[in-house]
Amino acid sequence: MSQMSSKAEVTGRIVGLMQLVIASSVMTNERIARSLGLNVVDMQALGYIARGGPMTAGEVSQQTELPTSTTTRVLDRLEKLGFIERSTDPNDRRRVVVRARPEMLAGAGRGGQDDPYASILAGMRRVHEGFTVDELEIVARYLDAMKDVR
Repeated sequence: MSQMSSKAEVTGRIVGLMQLVIASSVMTNERIARSLGLNVVDMQALGYIARGGPMTAGEVSQQTELPTSTTTRVLDRLEKLGFIERSTDPNDRRRVVVRARPEMLAGAGRGGQDDPYASILAGMRRVHEGFTVDELEIVARYLDAMKDVR
């Protein structure tokens, strides 16, 4: 029979595991970014734009915590490669918003043949088979609470 762990012990295990997950994610994102012809910072910024919908350069800068000058260069590169487009905000003609071009991201995250995330999604499905829906709900709640911790 195993002894129950203290909150501090479990927290220590979680910290160590999160460090491993983050390191693996950084390397995986680097590989995926290269496969798309992007650097990892540009790919992550593109992810914020794709998930967040149309946003201004300032909002991209705020989300990514990149300096505005860096954000401008990132957006210029993404636009040049066709991943995003800039347009005037229909609600305020003074504002310019950027949006991801859906046709450039059509397969991403869907597990299809051309999806750079396909192997990750397949691995997640295999791991999830060992957990109940209730357990996965707890993991989802934890990750949702952690996503903005920086």
